[in-house]
Amino acid sequence: MVILITASSALADGWADSLQLQDAVRLPDLAALNRSSVPADSLVLLDLAGTVAGEQDILYACRHCRVLALSSLPQDEEGLRWLQWGAVAYAHAMSTPDLLLQVFDTVQAGGTWVGRSIMQQLCARFGRQLPAAAAPDWRTRLSEREQDVVAALREGRANKDIARLLEISERTVKAHLTSVFQKFGVEDRLQLLLKLTGH
Repeated sequence: MVILITASSALADGWADSLQLQDAVRLPDLAALNRSSVPADSLVLLDLAGTVAGEQDILYACRHCRVLALSSLPQDEEGLRWLQWGAVAYAHAMSTPDLLLQVFDTVQAGGTWVGRSIMQQLCARFGRQLPAAAAPDWRTRLSEREQDVVAALREGRANKDIARLLEISERTVKAHLTSVFQKFGVEDRLQLLLKLTGH
């Protein structure tokens, strides 16, 4: 089930049109969601503008549903807070239809969506926890160049920065990342670093 939570009918209509969700349930706020008997693991698109909810309502919603927190004025601090509460995505409430569809598809497939800036912060945070001591087990599964790419990920670097640092093309960085993701059975850089740090 997909649930749209916003006080703006225009915004709800825009989301429904972009994602072809004419059958989506529309609710006015998180309290209404928490009072409803919605199926566990429902997808909830939540407009953060004007969302007045206690932390208990937020935590309950994030535990029982997959919450896409959508902000009209996205800020990294707000995004990190929602991710800590358990949201599976944080994006702009007025994203283009193509971007909103990417976010939605990623979450529907079991992934997490955050902006580039937040992703870099999270990678740097978890990357610092990655063992650097003499040849940990994860290194034996990677080529030397793949190890260099993972080392750059640990610093929270974007693909463009990694390419510049290693003096290779962005396409080559993406190829190395794809190979590393396949070797560890993960979908993205954050999942990789979480797996390597044992989270």
